Parts: sequence; structure tokens; C-alpha cells
Amino acid sequence: MVSPEQQPTTTDVVRELARQGALARHFAASTEAERRRLRAAATELAWPLIFLRVTRRVERGRGHHICAMGVQRLSPDCLDRFHDDVEAVLDDLFAHADVPIDNLEGWLTMRMRRATVDGYRRRRGERGAPQRPRVPNWLAEAVGRDPWLLDLAMAILDWVGTEATAGSSLWPLSAWAARRAVRTGDHSVGESQVATEIEAVLAAMRQRRSWYERNVDRPLGRKRAPVHFPRRESSGEYAEPEPLALVERHEKDDTLMLELAAQAIALMKRRRDAGEDVRVLVTEVLGTVFGALPAAHGLDRVPGDDPIGAEQVDALVGDPDRLDHVVETVIELLNRADRPSDL
Repeated sequence: MVSPEQQPTTTDVVRELARQGALARHFAASTEAERRRLRAAATELAWPLIFLRVTRRVERGRGHHICAMGVQRLSPDCLDRFHDDVEAVLDDLFAHADVPIDNLEGWLTMRMRRATVDGYRRRRGERGAPQRPRVPNWLAEAVGRDPWLLDLAMAILDWVGTEATAGSSLWPLSAWAARRAVRTGDHSVGESQVATEIEAVLAAMRQRRSWYERNVDRPLGRKRAPVHFPRRESSGEYAEPEPLALVERHEKDDTLMLELAAQAIALMKRRRDAGEDVRVLVTEVLGTVFGALPAAHGLDRVPGDDPIGAEQVDALVGDPDRLDHVVETVIELLNRADRPSDL
């Protein structure tokens, strides 16, 4: 009887199937549960090799020296790339391990570079980005064949096809500013200059709209939303993020005033038709409609900065000259309402 300690592990099963040249065939014919079990075992074999042979070299090349120290030190985006590479190597293993493999680690190492590159290109294709980005001649001409702008254009085309994010920014300005310094030898330029150059390159790309939408805009739109990292105040508390304003405040004010004006005119017309004095009803309706806004209105403003509040209404009806002008305007609007053809 075989003791539990002598029972073959799933890793042993993967090695034995590989020795027999049956790993790919067995995987294809397995149930979903068995496939998960085999992939988990293969992951234990593959991930140390991938980190040593691929990830560490890439992270050092990016200047991510802390990430290159170990898997547990990888930043979130770098860890995502590492996981993608592991998945690509496993996909390659279970698709092509159809010959006898005595040294599984050596076989994985031999195919690792090609597998990760193919996986990277496949993921770009799934995002709608070119698998092998390049700067076309017309774009090179449009940026004057400037070496740095050509490098920046290539960086943009590469960036839009990846899942990486740049914090709260659309582009990795800090990394590209450092890249610019190395490329040009000019260390006096900061992120603002790089941002201006990015816009110049994007403007050149937009000269061919369909090309831009296909190669830049579409894959860029599939990136994950950036993660907000709150700043810490002097008190030690984290500051609340600024609210996302879909429209400018003055546009919201204009929309609200138009809605209230429509309500006021309708109410004034009904009361005028009922025989009420126009000057009296104007004063009362203005106070009713514009002076009774929702309780939450104006809480995000400094006192006196609300163009629609009760204070402004009181000031208006308390000024005889301004009120006379409002009454004349209301009478004209009511007369127009009586003549639909004039609207």
C-alpha cells in the first residue's frame, strides 16, 4: 500500500505526462476541473523560471529595481504583467507539449521568450491595438522626423495597447519625462513639456482620422479606469477626491434657471388668466419658484455666490426699476404665449 507521502503530486503527474509526450493531449481531453488542477501544478513549476528569465530582466530595463527584487515586491501593474506572462507560458505548454519532454524546466525556458511575446501580441489584438506597433512614414513626416517625437509616437502606440495605467493620469508622464532626458540629454524638461509634446504627436496622428481611431482611440478606450490615490493632509487624514463634474457649473446654473423660468411663466399665465394683477403675481411667483430651491442647492458654494438663491430674488423685487423691467418682460412673454405662431 502506498503511503500518503508516496502518492504522486499533481506536479509529478504533469512531469510524467510530459515525459510520455501526452501532456497536451491529456489536457485537451480533460474536464474543466482537471484542467484547473494541471494548470495550478504547472504554475508552481513555471513561475520561478518566468520571474528569473523574463520578469527580472524586463523590470530592470524599466528602471523598476524594487520590482526586480522578487515577486512579492512587484507593483500592482508589474504584477499584472507577470501574471499575464505566466498565463502565456502555460497556454503554450498545454498547446505544444505533444512530444516527449525529459527536462520540463529546460523546455519551458527554451520556449519562454517566444510564448510571452506571442501572448503579449495576442492581448494587444484582443484590445484592438496593433500587435506590432510601428510609426508609419506619413506620421514620421508629420512630426518632422524628430528623433524624440518619433520615440514618443512609438511609446504612445505601445501604451494604448497595454492594460497598464498611470495612476490618475492618462499617460505615464513621469516615466516619459525620464525617457526624454535619456533620449535627448536635456534634463531640464519636466512633465508639462512632455504633455505638450504628447498633444503635438496626437494632433499629427489625428490627421488621418480613421487610422487614429483604429490604432489609438479604440484601444485607449478599453483601458481600465485609473485608480484614485488620495493625498494625505497635514492632519494625517486623507483628502476627499474632487467630485467629477460632467458639465461646468455655469451650465448647470443656466439649465436650472431655464427650467425654473418655464415653471414661473406657466404659473404666471394661469394666474393672469384668472384676473390677478400682473405686478403682484410676478413678485409672488418669483419668490415662490426661485426663492424655494431644494435644501441641498448651493451647499457647495460660498455665501452670496449662488445666482439663483432667495437673496438674489429679494434684491430683485426690492428694486422698483429692476422689477418694472421684469414685469414688462413677463408681459411680453405672456403675450407671446398667447400667440403660438410667434414661438
